[in-house]
Amino acid sequence: MTGLQRAMNRRQRPTEQRPTGRRLSHRAIGCTLLGALVITGPVTVQAVGHGAEAQGPLGPEPFGTGLYDLPLAPLGPVGPVVPRDPFWGLFSADAWADSWTAPVSGHPVSAAYGITGGWAAGYHTGIDWATPTGTTVRSVGPGTVVLAGEAGDYGNAVIIKMTDGYYALYAHLSSVAVRVGQQVSGGTQVGESGDTGRSTGPHLHFEVRAGENYGSDVDPVAYLARHGVTV
Repeated sequence: MTGLQRAMNRRQRPTEQRPTGRRLSHRAIGCTLLGALVITGPVTVQAVGHGAEAQGPLGPEPFGTGLYDLPLAPLGPVGPVVPRDPFWGLFSADAWADSWTAPVSGHPVSAAYGITGGWAAGYHTGIDWATPTGTTVRSVGPGTVVLAGEAGDYGNAVIIKMTDGYYALYAHLSSVAVRVGQQVSGGTQVGESGDTGRSTGPHLHFEVRAGENYGSDVDPVAYLARHGVTV
């Protein structure tokens, strides 16, 4: 082959394409991905067992899971940091203490409020339920016990100053289950019904007063109705 032919062959041979940059190692690739995460922020990962709804801050979250965007409670003296319940306090003991109820249930009314008769006021100042002796009697709502024991014609009685300022009286009890100064909630047992004091048979006399003294009574049925209790 002549020198001219060799020169022509070199001219027609395709030029090799050299890489314009260095090949990245596995370690360099990993660092690049890590840097992207730092810049763009965390990637949302679907929580196991919660299906497509478990999207965290970017979408709806199953009710009550508390997995994503709830703030953390401060770390106490002992125990781990746990998510704060967003509904804390709504169903706490204080909330339940404000519940209201009838003093007895499952027994008929034997004497309504306001009917005329031989009472000192000339009319019935409360409402009576015909209950066998020993029937559980409960506080109708939250308050503080101001009388617990013998009370003349009322026999064994309990008077509670309610948190709304009214006074609730439970009379003719066979036994008393609370003491003066005790704070009670709706549904707390105050005693058991009986036939003590001026009584013609076992029953519960329930009275509501606007003040401490006799004669300041109000309709107990209407009073309970204002607190959502029907008797």
